[in-house]
Amino acid sequence: MEQGEFARRDSAGIGSARAYELVRKDLLKEFGADFFRSYIDPLRLVAEMDGVVLFRAGSQVAKERLLQQVQHRLDSQLRLYEPSIVSTQILLEHEIPSDLRELADARIEEARAAGAPPGQPQSFSFDSFCQDASNHRAFTVAQMIAAGAGVAFPVWLLHSAPGFGKTHLLSAIAQEAAIRTPERKVLMMTGQEFLEQFQAALHKKRDAGAFKEAVRAPDLLIIDDFHRICGKRATEEEAFDTFNDVTRRGGQVVIAANHGAAGLEGLDDTLRARLKGAASCEILEADASLRRRILEMRVQHHQRLTPGFSVASDALQMIAERMHGSGRDLDGALCQLLIEWKISGGTEVTLEAAANALQAKLSDASERRITVQLVQKVVARHYNMSLAQLLERTRRHSIARPRQIAMFLACKMTHASLPDIGARFGGFDHTTVMYARDRIAALVEQDVTFKAEIENIARAIRREP
Repeated sequence: MEQGEFARRDSAGIGSARAYELVRKDLLKEFGADFFRSYIDPLRLVAEMDGVVLFRAGSQVAKERLLQQVQHRLDSQLRLYEPSIVSTQILLEHEIPSDLRELADARIEEARAAGAPPGQPQSFSFDSFCQDASNHRAFTVAQMIAAGAGVAFPVWLLHSAPGFGKTHLLSAIAQEAAIRTPERKVLMMTGQEFLEQFQAALHKKRDAGAFKEAVRAPDLLIIDDFHRICGKRATEEEAFDTFNDVTRRGGQVVIAANHGAAGLEGLDDTLRARLKGAASCEILEADASLRRRILEMRVQHHQRLTPGFSVASDALQMIAERMHGSGRDLDGALCQLLIEWKISGGTEVTLEAAANALQAKLSDASERRITVQLVQKVVARHYNMSLAQLLERTRRHSIARPRQIAMFLACKMTHASLPDIGARFGGFDHTTVMYARDRIAALVEQDVTFKAEIENIARAIRREP
């Protein structure tokens, strides 16, 4: 293709950039969220020359997948929205004409500053990730890997309950790595994609070599929802060999799962041992303060897509305090409020309106009453003691501290009064309960590790059937 000047759109057409924004929505629906996130989302529109639209792919593997499966649909869909477009070209960084690279970098920076474009569910970047003590370690390590400074730990396992931000961080790593170290080959895929592509390659023996080459070629291999392959022995063996091959060449492997290595059910012992020896971080449950910040970030995202959308501050605070759980639960709540806002004719969603619109969701979050007995049961189990031991009237630290923790959580998570809690712990006075509550609260403020332990127990209580 001969090099031409960057084509400026006149008012008769919507332009290639706007056309691509609309096509992204179509491609998301057609190819699904997993494929879209791995291959289409990192694709960047660089320029248009003589009716040919140039795109920049994140890696050689992504480019090949896009050329094979997406480009023909990209061409046809773009022409539907902008008939002047003749065709597309998907290039790697070094294949882009040199005088257009600055334009490509400017577009990337503009996209990062603006957040997610229309059609993308949300901006999975470091800038849009809300952090606090519950996820700070994971966030810091993710930034190190994206910058190319994480090779000291060639395999990194990120784990948490669903919806706590693992996919967000993995996507941010892939995005930032493509920007900061474009010479690195980056491949991001899900465990389900790894499983399906490997099984398809086994059925077509001629494709087995191509699959191995594709997943072992990257300098940075990222696999989300790794737990999906657990229990699939042949796939686990292939994953083990893949990890060894990538890291042996000096590359890095990043995986995310719902549990740490010890908790992955069905995992082969050899691979489990490999992961136990890897660096790992856990993302803990967000507290009310972080949930509030996540809600505010999501509101800003919706406001970019739907100007005028507004939720009252006290409504956001109510949701943050009453909806425990994952970011996905908060996303669902805000989508419900967006519907309420549209139905109301575009007036700000008030506290009362939010409570009415989210009545079912808030009931699901709080209807199941947590009892003092439930708190005692989970705390005793956490500290590997019997309920009788937990309730024993002794000052031995090994028993008194868990008992104080149980009293603290009973005050925080149940509707029981202080005298009632004291009675259920064997007849303690309400002042003893107050002392335990205040003592543990002070330790939580002083010790990040202790705070994480308490949050883990609280999460276990909420999930207890």
